[in-house]
Amino acid sequence: MFTLLLLALMVSGIGAWVSRRWRAFGQVLMVAGGLSLTVVAAVQFRQILFPPQPKADDRGDMAVASTLANCVLSDLAGQSGTVILLFPSRQLMDASAEESYEDGFVMPLRHGHGTLHLKALLLDAKPAKDGYDLAAFQHALEQAPDALAVVSYAGVPAGFDNLFPAGQSKAPQFYAFDPAGTTNWFGPLKAGQIRVVVLPRPGMDSRARAAAAGRPEQIFEQFYLLATQQNADQIAAQISSK
Repeated sequence: MFTLLLLALMVSGIGAWVSRRWRAFGQVLMVAGGLSLTVVAAVQFRQILFPPQPKADDRGDMAVASTLANCVLSDLAGQSGTVILLFPSRQLMDASAEESYEDGFVMPLRHGHGTLHLKALLLDAKPAKDGYDLAAFQHALEQAPDALAVVSYAGVPAGFDNLFPAGQSKAPQFYAFDPAGTTNWFGPLKAGQIRVVVLPRPGMDSRARAAAAGRPEQIFEQFYLLATQQNADQIAAQISSK
């Protein structure tokens, strides 16, 4: 805005100088500069009187994050360490959506014991048709080899068995939200390598979810499924029949 204001003043000044020799042309420049100043001033006044409102957190995203946070707290009760929040690349998730997930995750942590530090990481790759490949996950998680838990908002990669190095003494607990509704999680979840997976309920309208009101657990129950080792078969059957 300051640059536009400066340009408008320069045009007006040049017009005043030029009008000494070429009156008509100078007046045109002066009028153009004056109109530009008027427009800039109007825009500034509008921003002062009606400042842009920050985008509200998506309550559906927060419900997902809150549910996953409660699962993490239940498993890591009293422990201290790092929890990785693993997000898709900016091509699939903007900063506003990431903030909704982070805000939803932080709230339950306030009531937990121990000290869990959150570290957000982005997958730096383009997803394939069935989600991100294993290498993208491995590359991102190399940045936090000592994490207690990983919470993926980018689903589960195929070949999950090879996600963590064979020599790693203890693999972190793994939790996932699979927005694409794949079944890459099925085998690892049944084997206990993944703790829980959140999936969208088949057939639910995303616009209805965005407009949903109520407590996080109510929104979650209406729009999402929670897959565990015990109900993996039933959830997979629901997802496959959509």
